[in-house]
Amino acid sequence: MTAIDRGIARSRECLRLSGSQSTRTMMKLCPATALMAALAAALVFGQRTPPAAAQTTAGIRAGVGSAWLAVPRFRSDPCPPDTHCPPAAPEGVRGLIFGADFDIPVFDSSGVFGLRIGAAYTEKGGAGFRYDANGETRQRGGILSTSYLQFSILLRARTSGSLSPIIFVGPWVAKLLSCEKSDLAAICKGGDAGIALGAGVQIALPGGSKASVGMEGIYYRGLRNHSRYDETTRLAAIQMRLIFPLG
Repeated sequence: MTAIDRGIARSRECLRLSGSQSTRTMMKLCPATALMAALAAALVFGQRTPPAAAQTTAGIRAGVGSAWLAVPRFRSDPCPPDTHCPPAAPEGVRGLIFGADFDIPVFDSSGVFGLRIGAAYTEKGGAGFRYDANGETRQRGGILSTSYLQFSILLRARTSGSLSPIIFVGPWVAKLLSCEKSDLAAICKGGDAGIALGAGVQIALPGGSKASVGMEGIYYRGLRNHSRYDETTRLAAIQMRLIFPLG
């Protein structure tokens, strides 16, 4: 029997054994055949499993920061002497965020771009002060405390890797849940809407969990007027996110 005949016979025997022997036995008896089978399996299953950066993820988040009502300076009307004027609320108070979202890759970008669709409970508000007849601050006024159920769709961009910078921007709308105020011009009714933008970093957790954590700065700019001074909501916060891949 020639060397070619022996090689053909060896290959046939390896194919016959491949259906009945363990991987370890195959590696001992037919290393070349076992290696080719492993490479084929890796190609087949590797094509079916998207890279981690391109997976849809779910995240939960919590943040704290400062909330206030922005009022255009030229609309801060002076208060005449001996006249009661409800103050604006441009001074900062504590703001909170608790939410969850889904991050869906878009544009066939291998996860570089995505849509972050989420909902959150947010607490906003502001502290007030009055103006005197000359337009100067006279005294600090009341406190505005509001809470909203907020929905957002943000366009997100990030890099791949275990340490990924991330930026995002997009619109949000909010339904007013509660409002408490004392001697302020702000109106306690209606919802809100605006633009959100932010940036941060996402870090993969060690181990086999495939989860990651994110630290982000986020800024919510309201566009709806909430008083006769054309006040609009603001919230600037630092939030932490815990992210899990789906599927």
